Amino acid sequence: MPPSNSGSEAIQRISLKNREYAYIEDANRGVVLVEIGPKVLTLEAHLTLVMKSRMVELGTGSWCVVRNPVVRAEGRVALDDFGQARIAVGDREVRVGPQVFPLYPGEELEGEIAAEYVLGVNEALRLRALTAFTEEPSSGSAPRRREAGDEWLMRGPGRYVPNAAVVVVSDEKARVLKETEYCVVLNPVDRATGRIQEGRRKVISGPDVFFLEPGEELEGDVRRKHVLSEMQGLKLQALDELSEPEEGGAPRARRAGDTWIVRGPRTYVPSEKVLILKEISALSLGQSEGLYVRDLRSGKVSLVQGPCQFMPEAHQELHEKRLSPEAEALLGLVPPPPAVQGEGKVPRPMPEKVDRTRAIVLRIEDNTAVLINDFETNHARVEFGPSKVMLRPYEDVTVLDLSGGTPKKARQLKVLMLRLGPDFATDLFEVATRDHARLRIKLSYKWQFDVEGDSEKDKAIFRVNDFIGYVCENLASRIRQVAAENDFETFHKTASVLIRRAIFGVDEGGKPRKDRLFSENQLRIIDIDIKDIAPVDDKTALKLREAIDTNIQIQLDASRQEAQAAAELKRIRSEEEKQLADISSHRKAEAERQSLIELQNRNNQLATLSRAKVEAEAQLEKARVESEEALARAEAEARASRIRTEAELERERKMTEMTMERQKRLNDLEVERQARLSEVEAGQFRQRVEALGGGENFVKAVAAQAQAAVVGGLDKVVFLPSGSNLNLFDSMQGLLGPGGAGAARPGTGGGGGGN
Repeated sequence: MPPSNSGSEAIQRISLKNREYAYIEDANRGVVLVEIGPKVLTLEAHLTLVMKSRMVELGTGSWCVVRNPVVRAEGRVALDDFGQARIAVGDREVRVGPQVFPLYPGEELEGEIAAEYVLGVNEALRLRALTAFTEEPSSGSAPRRREAGDEWLMRGPGRYVPNAAVVVVSDEKARVLKETEYCVVLNPVDRATGRIQEGRRKVISGPDVFFLEPGEELEGDVRRKHVLSEMQGLKLQALDELSEPEEGGAPRARRAGDTWIVRGPRTYVPSEKVLILKEISALSLGQSEGLYVRDLRSGKVSLVQGPCQFMPEAHQELHEKRLSPEAEALLGLVPPPPAVQGEGKVPRPMPEKVDRTRAIVLRIEDNTAVLINDFETNHARVEFGPSKVMLRPYEDVTVLDLSGGTPKKARQLKVLMLRLGPDFATDLFEVATRDHARLRIKLSYKWQFDVEGDSEKDKAIFRVNDFIGYVCENLASRIRQVAAENDFETFHKTASVLIRRAIFGVDEGGKPRKDRLFSENQLRIIDIDIKDIAPVDDKTALKLREAIDTNIQIQLDASRQEAQAAAELKRIRSEEEKQLADISSHRKAEAERQSLIELQNRNNQLATLSRAKVEAEAQLEKARVESEEALARAEAEARASRIRTEAELERERKMTEMTMERQKRLNDLEVERQARLSEVEAGQFRQRVEALGGGENFVKAVAAQAQAAVVGGLDKVVFLPSGSNLNLFDSMQGLLGPGGAGAARPGTGGGGGGN
């Protein structure tokens, strides 16, 4: 500060505005004091202005960290014995606004003034403890001890200002899992203790929102839940012992290392103790398709044939089958080597990728055979075409190395399918006669294999690998032997006979055979074609050509004479044929005239038969009409009779109904008469009772008289009222019953007197 306007140079005046402070050094005591404005300072000679600055201003929602803060006692700055503020060296203090404060000597800001952290719902802060402290409990939680170096998350929503023992490492965002997602967290933190569980795994399934705690990490990335259809599954492995429900719902215990298959349809989320090895899908196999499957428990490979839907079990895996390199090249599984492709041949196009787990299907052509070796059973079988053969897991195909070209050269062709013939093989070789003349012979052999259709017996056709070279060499050696036994002229004139005898041989009768069978492989030579026989030496060839020309001229002359003789013979025969034709035509005319007569007779017979047939049909039609008429009359009479019968039945039915109606009316009248009679008798009885006195007097009188009758020994008693003039005999006839009249008369007087 500039010195004041005072006249003395030893005194300075310093003006401190509001929110300003200054460091004043006292040279007498060796201390630095803090002066806070607003004020005006007068500095004496031993006081020196060290620094003047504005105070630190913290607004609402801001904070800062002060390193080496002053020590406070009862809210005031503690001073030492020299009046200087005490500081806690190495400590940190977090000061939160709103406040304004100066920095005492030794205090300094750590970093810049920062705004407090405002955390949203899906936001958090990653914190690290600089020193050990006990974290103040939040609502509903217990206090937690934090050690130096510990890291944890402070989640939102809310405001946060770290304390002096905490530093903010980074901002964290919550991870959001959708309904169809899940993830695997490695080294999860125990929420109760806050400790990292090293080596453990935790599965979080959506929908969920979570933060990765310090020390946690994702295994891979967020994954989609496994939505499995009926044709899909998962191969799982247990990392630890667990119990997991199966498809039926019953739990099943799994041990560490167990593998199993979970099939759809379902949505599957693995637990933390389950590892997904791979996703599998059912493979559709057609009618002529298959798969090679290895059993991991036994190591055995089996063949699964279609049509089916195949999904491997947990102990199964697809096996890649390998054949011999030559067989794979011929089947198109690998590119063929140049020796197999041959010169000038276009190589077979190769597929982009060969699935070796698919069963190898041999399409055997017609009239061919294939030898298949089974190395599991050490057995071989022959398959004939046309057919499709699916190779089993341990089977391979025999590849034949055949001679080719003209003359024959070994190992020129590699084939899988052996042609059964008939086919041709052409060879060119040289022979030497007895007089040392060398000839070049070109022959074509027609051959075929004798097969019986028996897989065991027909394996003989594969005994000789190069049957072409073997046969050509064998037959050529025989022809060389015959040529060596004859001179040039003899051999050349009779070459066809000698060669056929050498190849086919003769039978017991000395006649040449028609074929030759090689018993080694059942190959039969059925014919030969001599293409060319030419001398190797030019002089010999010239003499042979001259001899051939002479022979040709002789043959031409002989042919001319034969032609003239044949023409004369033809003329004579034509005249004879003309005469014979005239005779034949005359005979033919006579035969046709005879045929005409026979046809006329046949026509007359047919006309007679036709008239008779028409008359018979007329008679038949007349009889049919008469019979139909009689049938119609009979049907009419039958209908009339049926009508009369029905009318008679109807009359009888009506008479019966009338009789029944009359009887019913008579019965009703009788019932009515009886009812009326009953009413009349009832009225009479009622009148008699009334005449006897009726009521209670009648009953008493009847009782007294009945008692008297009993005492007197009477069977029946007639009661009469006193003074009645009723005729007792006439009145009681109906009451006494049969025989009652005679019995009643003696007692009449006694009864009356008693009354």
